[in-house]
Amino acid sequence: MSDRSREASGLLEARLNDHLARAGRGSVAVSRFLTPGERRQAERWLTAHGVRAQARFWGGYSGAERQCLFLLPDFYLDMPELMPAEGENPAGTIPDPEADAVTAVRIRGSGFRVLAHRDYLGSLLGLGLERDALGDIAVQNEHEAVVFCTRRIAAFLLSNLQKVASDPVRCEEYTPDARFTDGRSYRPIADTVASPRLDCVVAALTNLSREEAQRAVRTGLVEVDFEPEDRVDRILSAPATLSVRGHGRYILRAFEGETRRGRLRLRADQLV
Repeated sequence: MSDRSREASGLLEARLNDHLARAGRGSVAVSRFLTPGERRQAERWLTAHGVRAQARFWGGYSGAERQCLFLLPDFYLDMPELMPAEGENPAGTIPDPEADAVTAVRIRGSGFRVLAHRDYLGSLLGLGLERDALGDIAVQNEHEAVVFCTRRIAAFLLSNLQKVASDPVRCEEYTPDARFTDGRSYRPIADTVASPRLDCVVAALTNLSREEAQRAVRTGLVEVDFEPEDRVDRILSAPATLSVRGHGRYILRAFEGETRRGRLRLRADQLV
């Protein structure tokens, strides 16, 4: 683990300690938005401290990538009727839902300029917001996106976000409906690999040579399921999410048997 990763991990653990102390005083503790890797670290920490059953994660819709941790006081365990189910909105448990509940804002452009994810993110950060104050930014089409945030941040955006990449925009509160999409699109990949080792799979997904793939892994450019991995001989199983810096993110869907020459058939998708 790099020094920067260790520093980030230590900061997250310090925040989790603060949340645990708040829950111990009888209040619901709500974190900022966590990345998938931070969520995995948080779940391990919560399990190690014996409080995983008190925790719920929610990012505004089922399948959200960035999610907030809601750590409930232990007395909720004695009142199962108050405990939200895993994967459901825990807003009913929050004492101050007007501030801390996760909500969404729809951002609509003028229709005269194509807007991409990076345009929305850049303009939101340009308002002085930190990235962890925002959840997913789900692009709906060329002129519209939905950003997930807390109600407090939503009120700020409704009052202050007027342009995205110089395009005038309108903001409104939004509740995901049947037309909502997470905005992710994928390019299918089918290939064969000599083995399910990480270096073999990275080479196949990125069109790098085996040696280049090994170098990428060893120099910290590769994550498996949102966590750094430097072992070139790690054996992968599907499904798994791989991120290769400079090349993109991939979802390993399956290994589908062997070819006549004994190579494994690989099926994956690249996030585009």
